[in-house]
Amino acid sequence: MIPPIEPIRAATTAPVHRVEPKPAPGFEEGLGSALQSLADAERHADAVAMDIATGGQASVHDLMIATTKAQLSLELAVQVRNRAIEAYQEIMRLQI
Repeated sequence: MIPPIEPIRAATTAPVHRVEPKPAPGFEEGLGSALQSLADAERHADAVAMDIATGGQASVHDLMIATTKAQLSLELAVQVRNRAIEAYQEIMRLQI
């Protein structure tokens, strides 16, 4: 004999586990992580320069790459700051 099929409502009464979406990082977290990566790039360039100066294993190529990355990161941060200041000044000029 074939056993009967269970009613559908038994399957739907199981507890539902909801996954809460994680909120996107805000402006503060994004700015903080960008500044942290800038500081890390500068520290890395300093470490490579110190390694070369003390006769370590780093090459001049490594130093040039590290300093160029740090320089580009700093230039990007300066441009973002300039744009933020321009946007703030534009908002201040708006007449309400």
